Amino acid sequence: MRWHVGAFVVLLALALTETSLLPAAIGGGLQPGLVLIATSVWVALRGVEGLFWVFVGGFMLDLTSNLPVGLTSLSLLLGNVVAGILDRAPIPSATVRAVTWVALVTVVSYGISIAGMAISGLDVDVVYAMTNVILPLLVINPALAIVAHVALNQVNLRQRRREAGRTIAL
Repeated sequence: MRWHVGAFVVLLALALTETSLLPAAIGGGLQPGLVLIATSVWVALRGVEGLFWVFVGGFMLDLTSNLPVGLTSLSLLLGNVVAGILDRAPIPSATVRAVTWVALVTVVSYGISIAGMAISGLDVDVVYAMTNVILPLLVINPALAIVAHVALNQVNLRQRRREAGRTIAL
């Protein structure tokens, strides 16, 4: 239970940083998807059980954005589902696998968000969004995924050890 509270606090901190601190620090410039990166790396490490945290993180972002409620959480969930379906290639390095996963989620998630904004009647320049948002984030998000993978892999290993200890004790 304590682990879940810690994960929630970390996600909340990432969501607040992504929506409040980064815009203030960077201005209107391009911002990495911190929640996208952390939750996608977690799903790459833990599988389907990580989708809960994707939804929680996406919902936190939904609450702070001016997009239709649910669009961010839905796009992150669908992005991770697509990445999971396409994750059949034998990638020997867990880090490269996580980086590839984040790149796939970035494309799918931002693509769905752009489509959702257009469908909801918001004025969206799709070409601009593709070339000035998605393409640069295909460099930024996967690069940050390396750091996230190193940190989250340690958390995952500790969590697996705890789970193994509980299983053996039963």
